[in-house]
Amino acid sequence: DPRSQAMAEMLAYNEFREFNRFLNGLIGLNGVASWAEEEYGPELGYYLTLYIRNLVSATIIYYTMGIVWSWMVERSEMVFGMEVFKGGEVKRPGSIQDQMILAQMSLFLYAGLPVFDEFLIEYGCTKVYMSMSEVGGFVPYVFYTIVYFLLVEVGIYWVHRKLHTNEFLYKYIHKLHHKYNTPDYLSPWASIAFNPIDGILQACPYTIVMCFWPCHYITHFVMLFLTAIWATNIHDTLVGDTEPLMGSKYHTVHHTHYNCNYGQYLVLCDYMWGTLRQPAKDKTEKTQ
Repeated sequence: DPRSQAMAEMLAYNEFREFNRFLNGLIGLNGVASWAEEEYGPELGYYLTLYIRNLVSATIIYYTMGIVWSWMVERSEMVFGMEVFKGGEVKRPGSIQDQMILAQMSLFLYAGLPVFDEFLIEYGCTKVYMSMSEVGGFVPYVFYTIVYFLLVEVGIYWVHRKLHTNEFLYKYIHKLHHKYNTPDYLSPWASIAFNPIDGILQACPYTIVMCFWPCHYITHFVMLFLTAIWATNIHDTLVGDTEPLMGSKYHTVHHTHYNCNYGQYLVLCDYMWGTLRQPAKDKTEKTQ
């Protein structure tokens, strides 16, 4: 079968797979990789190693960011020059523990999305490239990356919006995250405290767009993991001017008013499609 032979030749030396093997060795996962491939075969064992790496690294990022960001929020006036959204100065008893448990449970599924992305990339189902020279150098890389970012932003906006406007999706998938609906119930620990299907749906534009638009390999995965860090930031209930970024003051209003501010990084999509809700300039004013 010529098609099977071509696939075998492609996998015989795969630059993406070689990079992952190098990275696994760099962070001391060669032993894990050897065990996984011996137990489950070279193909399944390879992807299992990636899953373990993603799960461990995502867990470390979540708890590190939660601890550091919580510390900074407590000292926000000194660190950021910002104040905490009115009512969020003291968190509701048990709220942080609830967010940590939900997030940790969901991480077991979240860690699988980059593995799925890796599978698509290695089997040639995407437009992902390893070297900037493949698209003509640094300037085309910047262009492709900016467009990729904007396409993903639009995709996440509409997925998030649909999770609110579709009654079934909201009730059975997204509502769980929106139980954190007051400033005293929001914290950096709520960043990835979702129904895991919810988190996957909101992240899937990163996967979908790379199937038809060129994206640099390492840039793609850096962007994917940066979403976790950004999510920590926008749930910290700080009031500050971050435009054109969709900062925490906008996302706090999203949690308290539901039908607005669906964007991920930018206020652009909400502005374009009429769902941008301006937070009050003073904590005591009524939100517009």
